[in-house]
Amino acid sequence: MIGSWRRLRILVILGVGLYSSAAAQTLPTCSDRKIQYSPFDASYSKRIVLEVTTDAQVSEQDTEKRYSPQQTMWQMSIEPNYMNNAPWTTVVYIGSTGDHEMLKLSFIDHANGGVQVQWLSEKLLFGRVWWGRIYSTDFILDVQKRQFIYEEMAHYGDMIQPCQ
Repeated sequence: MIGSWRRLRILVILGVGLYSSAAAQTLPTCSDRKIQYSPFDASYSKRIVLEVTTDAQVSEQDTEKRYSPQQTMWQMSIEPNYMNNAPWTTVVYIGSTGDHEMLKLSFIDHANGGVQVQWLSEKLLFGRVWWGRIYSTDFILDVQKRQFIYEEMAHYGDMIQPCQ
């Protein structure tokens, strides 16, 4: 009886070892992971709002302006207080030196990953808004034309999976 238990224990240990080495072989290579892009989901268009405003609405804000490479344009972000419960809204004001009219770009009900915006040139602004832990929208806004020239959804699901 003791001999059969010993053999069974050895078989179980070998089986677990074979199973774990087979499972390790099925993991994807970390360098093969990719961010999956898809066309912009129109259901999010109501949560990204672009409108014209005046500087009177911005003058009371105590936030640092970030300038374009040649300092002719600026943008400033008003972020929500993440200590409060969601929904969170971030507002980005975009203006030029000496002009009283500016753009107001609102991101409504986003996730705690927030919104990142940076200048690509004097007229192009790249941004990313997080809707969840692994889902975001990437965009490029042509400030002069006041329109988005690029919008895609980015899914980061592959990036959080185990790999080898």
